[in-house]
Amino acid sequence: MKDSNKIDKRKTILPVALVIIIVLVGTIMLYGYHLSLINESYLPPLQKRIFQSHKVLSNGPKLKNSFFTLFVDEQGSIGVKTISGRFILSDLSYYASYRGAENNYGLKNVSVQLLNDSSIIINGEGALKSQVSILLSVPKNEPKLNFKTKILYNKNTIVKRESLIAVFDVPVSVVYKKNRQMDTHSFQSEYWLERQGVRFGDDNWSALIYHTPGISSLQLQPQSSLLFINLDYYMDHPLVHIPYQEDGGGRWEDVSTSVYSPGKIKTNYFSVYFGNLPEAVPRIMLVPFGNLAGFVFTEHADGGTIKTHRAVYFGREDILNAKDAVAGFVGHKISTTKSVFYANPDSAHYCSIVDDPYYPEFLNFLDQLNHTGLYEICLHTPEGLNSNREVLKESIKFMKERFDTKTWIDHGMGSGKINREAFVADGLNPNSDYFAADLWKKYNTRYFWNPAMEMIRESSRISAKKYIKNLQFGYAYKTFLNRYLSQEELNDVNFISSFFEAVKHYWFHKELNLFSPYQGEAYPTPLFWKHPTRTEMFYSWPTDDDDNYHGLSSVEAEWCLKMEKKQLDKLITEYGVFIDHGYYIRNHKNDGTCKSIDGKIVINPYFDKILGYMGKLRDSGELYITTIRDLLDYWILLENISFKYLPDGEISVTNNNDKPIMGLSLAIRAAHVRLNGLIPNSKTAGEDTIIWFDIRAGEKVILKVG
Repeated sequence: MKDSNKIDKRKTILPVALVIIIVLVGTIMLYGYHLSLINESYLPPLQKRIFQSHKVLSNGPKLKNSFFTLFVDEQGSIGVKTISGRFILSDLSYYASYRGAENNYGLKNVSVQLLNDSSIIINGEGALKSQVSILLSVPKNEPKLNFKTKILYNKNTIVKRESLIAVFDVPVSVVYKKNRQMDTHSFQSEYWLERQGVRFGDDNWSALIYHTPGISSLQLQPQSSLLFINLDYYMDHPLVHIPYQEDGGGRWEDVSTSVYSPGKIKTNYFSVYFGNLPEAVPRIMLVPFGNLAGFVFTEHADGGTIKTHRAVYFGREDILNAKDAVAGFVGHKISTTKSVFYANPDSAHYCSIVDDPYYPEFLNFLDQLNHTGLYEICLHTPEGLNSNREVLKESIKFMKERFDTKTWIDHGMGSGKINREAFVADGLNPNSDYFAADLWKKYNTRYFWNPAMEMIRESSRISAKKYIKNLQFGYAYKTFLNRYLSQEELNDVNFISSFFEAVKHYWFHKELNLFSPYQGEAYPTPLFWKHPTRTEMFYSWPTDDDDNYHGLSSVEAEWCLKMEKKQLDKLITEYGVFIDHGYYIRNHKNDGTCKSIDGKIVINPYFDKILGYMGKLRDSGELYITTIRDLLDYWILLENISFKYLPDGEISVTNNNDKPIMGLSLAIRAAHVRLNGLIPNSKTAGEDTIIWFDIRAGEKVILKVG
């Protein structure tokens, strides 16, 4: 009888315990799911006064044209009204956050002066005694307000962020996102817009800011109609420095902030349009000739032999000439930015231009690639060790003269002991024996791989395992969901299905998109930049992570191939750009780009299928496969494109460069577009019409939409 009672109790306890466990696990998952829906904010803490509109401005100076009226009061607050008297912009204030002087709103000792019938200047004192000037000008015949800011630093100042905070009295109507797509409803809680833009309201009660190359970035909080116009923001230009370390410990420091010494001046400019705007505003696409997305293979030169080079580029190790290629990068005409070593003094396992037993063959191989016009050849630093001044000069000069090299990819700098000439080591330090910047300038090396985005993001990431160890199970589940699902994907699924979708993504977690959709629209993801104070004239470009196609060397290669194609399709759908950080010729155990068959090295057929698929996407005009040199050349030219929104609804587009732009691509949410009265090259992508055309240096063209 007693045994029977024990059994009955067990039968009762087990289901109850199971129910409790299920409820507990479900509660943790539900809590984690709701946490995952909360976007991380990259805006500073906002004071209440920022949201208090200045509905009545004092009798300070004002400017008026036939489109709007600008008011400025004695404290430097700014307002803009329509001709009928309705507020569009109700306040614009200055914000600065310096190291040692955080979160400063507004200016002290403000003076406001009417300079003439079209200009007002606001002067004031910012944090750490900086002198701030904001020049406002109102053209008579254009519906825009021009801003020019000048900041004079009177002390050593480390800048985290400097912004103008604009409060609009009209709701957000269109967000021009960093990937060149648009949101017109269901807005995210926060956006980092790069230097794209936003539209508030419609018809005459509206404002537009778009294409702002004269500032650092834009950030938007749609629910509050709040726009941060960043004059400088450290996350827009990430940078790390790896100091010398005898122990090779690999320590580094984040030096993304800007540093200004006394007497230095920073100038920014932008414009805001008010009312009388065309219904459809053209957006500058990231890649030319009507393509929707961009892809760059950047190759790090580690490892490899002349045989693996020929296998990956020509298809097999025994193919000696590019014209005979049967597969690989050359066989499919897939461009790469290929880094190489110039010297190999310690006979390490890699090819080099000199100090290499295969020197004539390897240089001939590089010349063949260069002559196709599809490949960019650059240095992976000159060698695998620290390069002395003589080797630096000889190698940089040779690469410029032989291959017109503009790009540089660091190597070996991670430990802090070798390759001290690297961009993130001592290459920019004039007091170092490994100073290289003067040679980069002399021979026009301009575009540098910058690993900062990868390093900073990885160091700030808290793993789910760490949360579990601290018994923070809800945060652990949040981390799991946010790692494998983007914010948009989370918004499209419910609590239950989010788990299954995340598990599905877990088995192939790879994001071929530098915009990092998994991080959300608020996350800053610059594609190229010049640091305001630390890297002189040189441009940086990022990669996301190293992709060695490991899965293609396993039994799951067929499935990995399928998922790779899916990611490429998604890149196109999202108008993305991906710069791959790869080791295609290395041929280590887990590398998946080449393999040995019957004693000969050949390209992995699965990798070759990926290249073939990319070739089809390129030929269809969807995917622009290019090099760093060509892509950054194009992006820099785009910064000097300007728009003028004419009262009759026409839009003028001007190329302010001294060079032509070939295949300039614009996206317009309209069915019919005329360019100088003619129908341009065009195609449809969803609701967008993509047009492209060549525009000469200094040329102005007229768009008519309707």
